[in-house]
Amino acid sequence: MAVTCPHCGEAIDEGVTTCPHCGRVIASDTTGSAPPMVAMDPVRSVTPVPPVMPLQPPPQPPGAGGPAVAALVLGIIGVVLSFTIVFGFVLGALAIVFGAVAISRARTPGGGSKGMGIAGLVLGIVAILFASLVIALLVSIGGLMHDGTSNVQYCLDHPHRSSCPTPVFP
Repeated sequence: MAVTCPHCGEAIDEGVTTCPHCGRVIASDTTGSAPPMVAMDPVRSVTPVPPVMPLQPPPQPPGAGGPAVAALVLGIIGVVLSFTIVFGFVLGALAIVFGAVAISRARTPGGGSKGMGIAGLVLGIVAILFASLVIALLVSIGGLMHDGTSNVQYCLDHPHRSSCPTPVFP
């Protein structure tokens, strides 16, 4: 008489203590008699056990997240160096370009990280805004210094005017 494993339902020989299919021990009762066997019904089919699925995510294709990482790194460096104006504009523009490429590639399967692409795009915009702010401040300071310089030149040309203070030397 054919018997089946109580764990996996596969046909096994009588008297075995470990199933050769699933590797599980077939329990015996507490009296030490033979392990419990299930008679195989040839009419009823046994549902197979589904295979064990791996716990790790599927591998990404090589270079899938490259534009996203490049956008994020260039955006961060662009914000940090935006006071240098040139690096702020150049790195900010590159971060915007790479961020847009990363966002468009993220729409395809295995295309990379959309979040890093968006972060790089935003940081690129912030770097360009900061560099523009630095230019505006330099132009404003330059205008103030020009007004002060012309006043100094006037006082050097007309030292006895009442609008020119008397220099004090220590």
